[in-house]
Amino acid sequence: MKNCIFLTIVILFLAFDSNSQITKNNWLLSGSVSFSTQKNSSTASLQYKHTDIQISPSIGYFLIDKFAAGIRPSYMYGKNNLVANGKPQTIFSIGPFLRYYFLQKDNPFNLFAEGSYAYASFNQASESKQHTFSISAGPVLYFNTSVGLEFTFGYSTTKVVGFTGSNNAIRFGIGFQFYLEREE
Repeated sequence: MKNCIFLTIVILFLAFDSNSQITKNNWLLSGSVSFSTQKNSSTASLQYKHTDIQISPSIGYFLIDKFAAGIRPSYMYGKNNLVANGKPQTIFSIGPFLRYYFLQKDNPFNLFAEGSYAYASFNQASESKQHTFSISAGPVLYFNTSVGLEFTFGYSTTKVVGFTGSNNAIRFGIGFQFYLEREE
């Protein structure tokens, strides 16, 4: 517990001497890991609970100050309580995202909101396709002008093509952001 408190104090100390590069013409590179659980309300199968871990790198570009657009491929590994043989499910997806930062660039931290869409084609019992819409928000703590640590809280809804209903998830995540200034 003492180590966790010490690490938090060090991170906050470093963050208060820093700011970010969230201005027009800069690049955003990131990687995040998130965890979710969801309940199925689809006619695709019986009611079930599904737990997954998702790894998502992304690349974005600041079109204007504080507003970035980009693309995000994702890899998800999950299990549910209905599969008798315990075989996990893996899904690769890809789609665009839009992100907006609310505070000024000179702050040692910032708040953001993001919307995204992802398309996936995967093979479980048969070829399946799904569409996922997500919204998330959270704080970013900057270590320096190029690196930030973000924490996210979000909601997503997934529709599997050919079935009624949707799968909804609450998602918590943590990730690093790298801000690359464009040389002119």
